[in-house]
Amino acid sequence: MIRLGLLGLGEVAQLIHLPILQRLGHLFTLAGAYDPSASVSRAIAARWGIETLYETPEAMFAAADIDAVMVLSPDQFHGAHARAALMAGKHVLIEKPCCLTLDDLQALTAVAESSGKVAMVGYMRRFAPAFLAAKAHLPVAEDITYVRVRDVICEGPWYFRQTDNVVTPQNDLPQDLLEEGRTLRASMLDSVLGADASPELRTAYTVLTGLSSHSLSAMRDLLGVPKAVRAASIKQGGAQITVMFDYGPFTALYECMIGDVVRFEAGFEINTRWTRLAFDYPTPYIRNLPMTLDLQTSSEDGNSLTRLGPFHQDPFDVELRAFHAAVTEGGENRTPPADSADDLRLFKAIIDAARV
Repeated sequence: MIRLGLLGLGEVAQLIHLPILQRLGHLFTLAGAYDPSASVSRAIAARWGIETLYETPEAMFAAADIDAVMVLSPDQFHGAHARAALMAGKHVLIEKPCCLTLDDLQALTAVAESSGKVAMVGYMRRFAPAFLAAKAHLPVAEDITYVRVRDVICEGPWYFRQTDNVVTPQNDLPQDLLEEGRTLRASMLDSVLGADASPELRTAYTVLTGLSSHSLSAMRDLLGVPKAVRAASIKQGGAQITVMFDYGPFTALYECMIGDVVRFEAGFEINTRWTRLAFDYPTPYIRNLPMTLDLQTSSEDGNSLTRLGPFHQDPFDVELRAFHAAVTEGGENRTPPADSADDLRLFKAIIDAARV
């Protein structure tokens, strides 16, 4: 049993992690939590039976009855919070993006690798059963002719407003913490993009580190790191991103658009001359929606389609079980912080290509 502390009790904690952790009560105990909003902390602790509320992150890291910390704080604090938890002897599961800058990530990686503790990044799409089935059926790279990766979505609130309520702060967030977060985030984006970067590029980088990190991390897991970013276009104030990745024998096209038409088109299509592999992710804001994997094989005189699934196990459920196994049994950690470095390099390459 892992005694888990949650650092941050916002939307993702309330809608995704806490319901799954409750179902995994044989693996995790909700031993404690910290959120800078006292009103949110009290409401969520009462609803989900969280044992202890801490006054500061440091108090939770120092607690003897906390084994591991789930880092769900704003992105710009991920690196510092994860480092502090590791140095206090805790295992950490860090919600993506792991960090916003390579410098911050490299500092975290050094601590993680010397700590003797598990540090895992929450790339949950890489744990989806349909994704793992796709890995098992993946053609060799030399045979691939075309890849399409897609994130064309309506964001979460449209979905979860129909299914649940999110507890929000009642004007009790410390103003100095809000200002610290704004300043830190701005300085991090300045260090990556330059202080003169346009608002459109800043928004695009936020989309890349947020939404796109899911798909591009999964793309790397399936296909490896691309040789280069051959072209990139950023439009619609940074909400539309189109990229061509050079993989040598083939091109991978990435399409990203956050809009108001209600849809969630997130998935992969991988083609060879005679075969096609395809799967789509459902919105994560509705639990246990099915995923399938399509395997199509064509020939000069025939065609067949095999559909694997539907798979109903939630990717977050698989991810949390993998974290538990890594902590308690020495199981494989497929997404350590060091793995995120290639994502940050790709994001920067995309921005640079779009500037040309």
